Amino acid sequence: MRTATVVATIVLLVAAVASAQAPLAEGDKAFQNANFKAAAKLYAAAADAEPDPGRRAEIRVKLAMAYFNARERTKADEALTAALKDAPQLELVPEFYEPEFIKLFNRVKTRLNAPPTPVVGTAPVRTGTGAGSLAQIRQRLAQATDSTAVEAILSSIEVLEASTPPNTLPDVLDVKAEVLDRLGRSADALELRGRVAAMRASAQALPGTSPVPLEALLDARRMLAAGRPQDAISFLHGVLSAQPSCMPALELEAEAFMEAGKLDDAYSVLRTALLGNEKPDLLMSLGEVELRRGRLASARDAFRRVVEVDSGNDRAWAALGLLAARMGDLASAREALDRALATNGTLFEARVVRAQIALTDGQPTAAFQQLQRALQVKPDDNWATGGLGATYLASGNPAAAADKLQVAIKSEKGQFNLVLVEALRRLGKLDEALSTLDGARVEEPKASLLRARCLLDAGRPADAQAVLVNLMTLFPQDPDAHYLLGVAYHAQRHWQDATRELAIVAALPSAPATAKEALQFAEATRRAQDVLDSAITPPPPPPRR
Repeated sequence: MRTATVVATIVLLVAAVASAQAPLAEGDKAFQNANFKAAAKLYAAAADAEPDPGRRAEIRVKLAMAYFNARERTKADEALTAALKDAPQLELVPEFYEPEFIKLFNRVKTRLNAPPTPVVGTAPVRTGTGAGSLAQIRQRLAQATDSTAVEAILSSIEVLEASTPPNTLPDVLDVKAEVLDRLGRSADALELRGRVAAMRASAQALPGTSPVPLEALLDARRMLAAGRPQDAISFLHGVLSAQPSCMPALELEAEAFMEAGKLDDAYSVLRTALLGNEKPDLLMSLGEVELRRGRLASARDAFRRVVEVDSGNDRAWAALGLLAARMGDLASAREALDRALATNGTLFEARVVRAQIALTDGQPTAAFQQLQRALQVKPDDNWATGGLGATYLASGNPAAAADKLQVAIKSEKGQFNLVLVEALRRLGKLDEALSTLDGARVEEPKASLLRARCLLDAGRPADAQAVLVNLMTLFPQDPDAHYLLGVAYHAQRHWQDATRELAIVAALPSAPATAKEALQFAEATRRAQDVLDSAITPPPPPPRR
């Protein structure tokens, strides 16, 4: 008989929960459509049908919001009062509500928490919470078999939490975190555990010292190392709720946001941490965040501030140099990278980029020295190996260049494809160069220009002409394309066309001497041809006797 009663109670409870869901969903729709009076009726029905106090309190907050937006402040006050009676420890996240609604909520909560006014001639009234002791709650949690029972325990422990003194509150919160885990609210549980760890660190700190929750920070670091940045964020949020000014926690939270790819959040945390505390490491992290957000100027400002604060910071000088190279400011890049490498010669990326700049400056020997030192740091790195191949090519050794470049390209260092093609062209391996171009993903117009050079070297000027004409539909002002097209026309004895194309290049302010010499040669050839074309046709030979 007792079993049947329990079953019937469960059935009625499930039916009550189901009946609460329908008006709640309809109330949400009405609220979204700004039909606040209809939403209020539906929320009121849902609250009346909800047996769980915690959930009922959440519905009544929605009911209060509906009344608030319908300009019925008295009814909103009544709904919040009922919600706080269901869940005395109810808190609202200010960002989700209007400031005036939060003020109303706080006024209601203050009124409910105020001690009752004693009546003259009567003894003070003592009210019990009915929550039970922590030991009793632990026993109930151990015996709970479903989420409904665990939800009821959560309500009890929240009541107990409100009356627990600070020195024993962490024990209560530990149990609350376990309850949240049982309910599948792992993020909330982690946040609570972070708060508990920070509270215990504060309690154990010596008077007059700043408590640092070292164990909590180590736990967060382990989460990051295990590839769980979101868990670390939740945990550290709890730490910071107990110790808002804990700088190591702020720094670690920014790192966790970066690991999670939440760059805007990382930026906000770093800006908070930097207020009045311009630590070089924080500024470096800020620069990295700005770099990943694509805000190059802001990243440069952050790195510059680092070297203003710490002039010997090799990482900041290297970051400034790499960023300047990326932005095309080679003068600043040279200076910053040289300062970084003078302080720390093991900065691999700085070495390789400095070698690339040396190649751009026409200094292959200096580039070779930089790359040799880079390869001492990372002997098998294919980026440095490919750079070494490019250096060999600039030094006039295409055979050594091809060997190094082929090693780099096998490891998917595709940026060296064009350099390899040029090395093969100089070695006279034109078919191999052209096939490498066919199978490589390379940028225009460089690929087409190099293809045209290979075709010209192979004695196929008509094919080179076709490639260049197609290229010039996309890049009509490219001087290299005009030059090579002039060469292709000349090879086909189209003197007039060759002179026209070479004249375009020679007229440029930055035209090399070779372009002007080629124009002179083409004009001389054209004039000679004009003389031949205008000459009198020679008489036929006399008949043979």
